[in-house]
Amino acid sequence: MAYTYRIYRLPTSDPDLLPLLANKFSSLRLQALTLPPTAFASTLEVESTFPASTWISRLLRPNVHSFIAVAHPSSTPTSDQTIESGDWIGSATLLGPIPKSTYELKESGGDIIGKDGEEGKWQMTAMYNNPAHRGKGIAKLLITEVVEFARRESGDGKRTRVRIMIRPTNVVVRGLYEGLGFVEAGRCNYAEAIVANGDELPEDGGKGEPAKYFTRGGIVMEKVVV
Repeated sequence: MAYTYRIYRLPTSDPDLLPLLANKFSSLRLQALTLPPTAFASTLEVESTFPASTWISRLLRPNVHSFIAVAHPSSTPTSDQTIESGDWIGSATLLGPIPKSTYELKESGGDIIGKDGEEGKWQMTAMYNNPAHRGKGIAKLLITEVVEFARRESGDGKRTRVRIMIRPTNVVVRGLYEGLGFVEAGRCNYAEAIVANGDELPEDGGKGEPAKYFTRGGIVMEKVVV
């Protein structure tokens, strides 16, 4: 079947629509968590136990913006192509704007971060694309929309810095982002990545497994636009 792909920012202002969207979002997220466990900080075992109220609360977190890729059959009239219809086949999460004091990783070895009045700072995470729809440019559509949203929200004439954190073994992912203008901007450890992506560290903060949580092996990539 031929499809038309569209990217939507998930709306959260309609309390009547939110339960439906949260249910579709949870299904997509759990599907993503069936991938190898290194792809996400969380696990299917953990998130499959979440009640509906938890998924709604996650979508309502302040400064968290969810973007959804929807596949509409090409025969669907444009007027009927909405976020509620079609198949949800991809997603990305954008956090921000983030103040410099929280965003900056002092030991990363990256560039100097600008003042909050000079630039908007954002963290992108949880990128997912259904394997059945890969090779269609969905990831590029999601990333482009996320960066453009961040640029608009940062304000005219203000620099916009969008960051991701990836594992050094993710060669394909790195190539994707480099092709869209992201450049290496330092190194991070697993604990920093978990916090930056809005997830929670274990109760001991990772101190029980220092090699896992505090080895500075992750790659920080950023794109700066105006």
